[in-house]
Amino acid sequence: MNTCKSMFLLLCVAGLLCGCEKGPKYYDVSGTISLDGRPLPEGDIIFSPMDSALGPEPGTIKNGNYSLKALEGKKRVEISASKIIPGSKVRGAGGEPVPEEYLPTRYNALSELSADVSPKGGNKFDFDLKSK
Repeated sequence: MNTCKSMFLLLCVAGLLCGCEKGPKYYDVSGTISLDGRPLPEGDIIFSPMDSALGPEPGTIKNGNYSLKALEGKKRVEISASKIIPGSKVRGAGGEPVPEEYLPTRYNALSELSADVSPKGGNKFDFDLKSK
């Protein structure tokens, strides 16, 4: 092996061994979401950093469970779920009913929910929502 190839290989191995990570550190976040005591069937959850310069951290809710990756710190949490409401007057271009948000705005657009993501772990946040 020539000297250039040996040096390149040595630098690659050294880079792997140093364990350097680029960018911010994300932490595992999970939990359950119920509505009136029953698991929320489907929906979306967003952890929004209080620092508006940072982007939101989204996740999907399935059978009342969610998991996502989020940066450390205090977050505003928004939970949304939509379905076709019987008798709805909201129609799409083809005349079909359009799914509508059925959770109160205090859980999404005007969210009162929060969470504090910690680098120490234990980032399990359960939310028990009420429809009324």
